[in-house]
Amino acid sequence: MKIIAVMNQKGGIGKTMTAASIAYLLGEERMKKVLVVDADQQGNISMTFERFEPEGAGMSELLERHQAVGGTYSTAELIQTTPYAHIDIIPANGYLMRTNMKLLLQEKEDQILRFAAAMLEVQDVYDYCIVDCGLLMDMTVTNVLVAADMVIIPAKVGGFEIEAIENMQEQIEDLRSINPDIRTKVLMTMRQKNQTSLQVEGWLKETSGHDCFTTAVRRSIIAEKATMAHVPLPKFSKGCVVTQDYKNVVYELLKDMEG
Repeated sequence: MKIIAVMNQKGGIGKTMTAASIAYLLGEERMKKVLVVDADQQGNISMTFERFEPEGAGMSELLERHQAVGGTYSTAELIQTTPYAHIDIIPANGYLMRTNMKLLLQEKEDQILRFAAAMLEVQDVYDYCIVDCGLLMDMTVTNVLVAADMVIIPAKVGGFEIEAIENMQEQIEDLRSINPDIRTKVLMTMRQKNQTSLQVEGWLKETSGHDCFTTAVRRSIIAEKATMAHVPLPKFSKGCVVTQDYKNVVYELLKDMEG
């Protein structure tokens, strides 16, 4: 199982849409067995896959009360099916904020290795694990990054977004002593065909030194409607230009991960 985290510390750049679209296309079009993991206390991707429950069990229990750390839960017990045949999910809710505080206060060697330990249980069940990370480099996200094979960093045009990429890269470098094989790949999102967008895109791909997807995801009002409807974009609108962009992203991703 390949673990792919989707994260940027800047909001409003299509993070959850990217995670949900990639998961949907891998599962429902490419027939991969996909586990979605919600590592964001807002629970947006849990809502997108119709499994958000404010009082329900999920990511908090995985990190706090898994059998690997002396708890009662197995990973399988915390996985829920979704309306899509090839996609399952470990959901999250507001309790994840409490989980982050608890892990931060526990000075134990395993406090950032818990997600990796829990994923060992299902590594032969799924082809891909797609994780929608929160905006902060908290204990939940750190747990995910320690286990991740790749971090996809969505970014739209703008100075603060570019700074967020640089900050992310620096923080991920700090984790290489634990996860030396972690890779990052920048994905341009909400691209508009104007001079500024084209210049920034050219800089990112040709000069910045960052590994980038060739595909840039265009901006579309349909994508915003899909977000409001809490439906994966490729399900909401199979023919829109942004769905086609994400299909190309998944093609690149599979070529990268599987050769």
